[in-house]
Amino acid sequence: PKPSSAASDVYKRQEVTRRPRSKTKIRLGTRVNQSWMKSDNDNDLRYLKQIGVDYVDITLDMIEGYAEHGEFTRKALKTLVDRLGGLGLKIERANSLGPFYLNAHLARPEGQKEIDKLKRMAELLVDFEIPVYGIQACQARLPRANDNNRWIRRRGRGGYQYLHFDLDRVQSLGLKPKYKVTSDQLWKGLLNIYRQVIPIVDGSKTKVAMHGNDPPVPKMNGVPQVLYNFAAFDRLFAEVSSPNNGMTFCVGTRYESGEDVLAGIRRFGEQNKIFHVHFRNVRGTIPENKGYEEVMPDSGDLDMYQVAKALHDVGYDAVVDYDHIMKLSTDGPEGREYIAYCVGHMRGLLQGIEN
Repeated sequence: PKPSSAASDVYKRQEVTRRPRSKTKIRLGTRVNQSWMKSDNDNDLRYLKQIGVDYVDITLDMIEGYAEHGEFTRKALKTLVDRLGGLGLKIERANSLGPFYLNAHLARPEGQKEIDKLKRMAELLVDFEIPVYGIQACQARLPRANDNNRWIRRRGRGGYQYLHFDLDRVQSLGLKPKYKVTSDQLWKGLLNIYRQVIPIVDGSKTKVAMHGNDPPVPKMNGVPQVLYNFAAFDRLFAEVSSPNNGMTFCVGTRYESGEDVLAGIRRFGEQNKIFHVHFRNVRGTIPENKGYEEVMPDSGDLDMYQVAKALHDVGYDAVVDYDHIMKLSTDGPEGREYIAYCVGHMRGLLQGIEN
């Protein structure tokens, strides 16, 4: 039936006073690896586009030549960019692999050749306007032996598998460093890399973003870590000052460290230092629980709506992705179903923010 005149007037007033949508600039992406490129059949990549992913986070070994030489050619990069572009996908972050730059990070003389490779690749990424260059030389596992036992799999609701980290267990494994390393040595190597690479990207559309140490502790199995808290990022940005020097803000890692995630987003977002976000939810922190569990985005300690809202409020306008894949019972190794779940979850959060 037709509404009464009074009801109609109330409806009209509600329409008039309704606030406009606050359009968010946050974009959706996901990590991909070699298994997504394993054949000439691009249906796996089309699948990403179909579920609403427009941006991908790659590792540089997806570019021909990198795995053999630690760098790639212009032609090889163009081949990958064109293949993805033909499917409507863009590279958001191109991520280096730490083992290729171990000498540089350990401040050894022979590391200069490795830095030269990083610089040449930076020039190519700038030419192709790849938004984020991930230089991941800062992981403590590189100088540590037998590092494949840090996490164990546990089961969550319905039996899905997630990663569990127990600091006491890992420390008890007796893992030994491959090399004698000091914090000063690691800082020297890291800053040397940055002081040579950052000038190449300065003023361009390409920015450098480092992911902090994971797990975020100052030392593991006798190996120091130098990028494990907010203060360390402050030092990196102060030592190599540039608008193109920023961070991959890993929500999960920052929470695991015991620091305030929302305060960190405000702190670095207001400085325009957040270039990429890993939208990971966890249970537990190292200071309080001596470990943590990486779980589904809706079942951890964090209110991920508030995390997304904080990013929106500081004007974050780049990509969020879900970097670690949970194992669902019917899913394959690429994690297609888990990615689809995460994309749907994130779209719901963003629509909530906009409305």
